[in-house]
Order: sequence, then C-alpha cells, then structure tokens
Amino acid sequence: MKKCAKFASVISLVLMSGSAFARPNSVNSSLAAVIAHTDAQLAPVLAGALEQLQPVTFPEPAVSRAVPYGVQLQDITEKCTQAGEVVSAYPAVYKMIHNEENSRIIKVFRFLDTKGAERRVEVYFTGGDWMQYGLTYLVINSGRNKDQVNAYFVTDLSTPDREDGAVAPRVDPFDARQLQNFIAADFLDANGSVKAAFDSVASVSVPAK
Repeated sequence: MKKCAKFASVISLVLMSGSAFARPNSVNSSLAAVIAHTDAQLAPVLAGALEQLQPVTFPEPAVSRAVPYGVQLQDITEKCTQAGEVVSAYPAVYKMIHNEENSRIIKVFRFLDTKGAERRVEVYFTGGDWMQYGLTYLVINSGRNKDQVNAYFVTDLSTPDREDGAVAPRVDPFDARQLQNFIAADFLDANGSVKAAFDSVASVSVPAK
C-alpha cells in the first residue's frame, strides 16, 4: 500500500507539472519514465492508466494583426488654419457640392503617393442647426491629373438621415483616429488613389504649382 500511495503521489505531481508547462504529450512522456523505474507488479497498472490519459493542450493565443495602410497621413490642419478657420486650398470645388447652413473644413491631411507626388485631403462637414449629425465630404487632389481636385460624398462619415440628421454615421468624422484610419484603409488604396467604390460628385482643375 505504501508503494501504491507513493506512486500515486508521483503521478499527481507529474500531472500538475504537465498542466503548468502546457506542452503536448509532456504528461505521457513523464509517466512513461516513472513506469520504467517501477517494479514488475505495479508497471502493468501504471501502463494501463497511461493509455487512458489524453495529452494536455491549450489553444494558441490570438495574435492581433495591424491593418497595413498604404499611405502615411500627416495632419496639417493647424498649418492651414487662419483666424480660427481652416482655409481650403481648393475653394472653387465647394461651390459645386451640397451645403447646409453650417459648413466648415474640420481636418486637412497630406501624404505622398507611390510616385512621390504630394497629395492633400480636406475633410468637409456640413449640416443644419436642427441636425444632430451632418454630412461629410472628402476633397482630394488625387485624380489622374495631379492638378485635378475631386470631391467625394462619403456615406460612412455621414448621417444616413439626410433630413433630420438624427442617426449617427458609421464612422465619427470628429474622432481623429477613426477618421484617419478610415481615409488610409478604406478610402485610399495602397498607391494613394481613391478606391473605385467612391464616386466623385464634383471636380475642378487648379493651377499647377
């Protein structure tokens, strides 16, 4: 009985150590070593117990993947602000799109496309006094001709309730991180061009610099 109790204690310790290290088959291999050093009377009993054991395994930890953005946006809103108001580099395009009584540029970003050309994105917000949420346009000089500027109405950044503005947009245009991630990952492709899913609602040409 003392031998049985002793080996039972050994088995318990091996099982505990196997779980702690969480290595597949570590329990079985450890018990096999114990059996090899037991007497002939206890070996068959321990061998039978070993066959009933299942290896202790644990799921691999989840690995978070960063979204690979093709362009690196730089926030230049402060440099484009005069007397507390953001000044557009392309004022003519805003005369061609829908405007509510309250309208302003809330962010300006710059980036370099894959050819090294400098691009500019202006985030334009417009809405009525009665609207809790408004409408958002992205204005960018990323057409085939670098002197062409296009405005895009972006539904993901705008309220789906265009009359009362009572429904929040999917992406908050006033959340700097959400906005920047959306532009870099969802609006622009890896080359810095606007994705085909977006249609221009206005276009103007600007003089080359």
